[in-house]
Amino acid sequence: MSKKLLSSCFGAAAVISGLVFISASAQSIPMTRAQIDQIRNNCDSTKVTLNQLHASDALLRVNRGQTFESMSTKLMKRFNSRLSANNYNNEALVLVTNNYDTMLDTFRSDYKTYEEQLSATLNIDCSNQPATFYDAVASARTKRNQVHTDVVKLNQLIDKYQAAVNQFEKDYQTAALKAKQ
Repeated sequence: MSKKLLSSCFGAAAVISGLVFISASAQSIPMTRAQIDQIRNNCDSTKVTLNQLHASDALLRVNRGQTFESMSTKLMKRFNSRLSANNYNNEALVLVTNNYDTMLDTFRSDYKTYEEQLSATLNIDCSNQPATFYDAVASARTKRNQVHTDVVKLNQLIDKYQAAVNQFEKDYQTAALKAKQ
């Protein structure tokens, strides 16, 4: 799945969940009777939407997580090991890989936190506890945005690794030309 498609999926789901509720937080501004009624009236459809989001996010997490894991284990670490075994300077590549692995751990942790919050949200009776439900949705949205930020950072680190590979190749070719002279 491309970065743009993944970003679109996260963005579209954020918009979907954002359209369900008004933008004021129940914690910062007291909810009006109309807002509470809106949450109660849309309770069933909101829960359906959130369940669909939960399922699609789980699938995205598995697919994206496997891709991110493969990038680290099957590409970065193996390439770094080969360069190291052949006594090439791969410090820049190792640094990016270490940062990537740290960010991958953060992604896993943040996704787990988001998933737990969304699951807890789905267990709230929005008809009887509209303000609690609203706050839980807002919290899940914040945690979901953090997961999105993590994905963006991972993609940036992939780009940095590509740039480091390109620089390594350029340095290697320059050294090979000097060796021939």
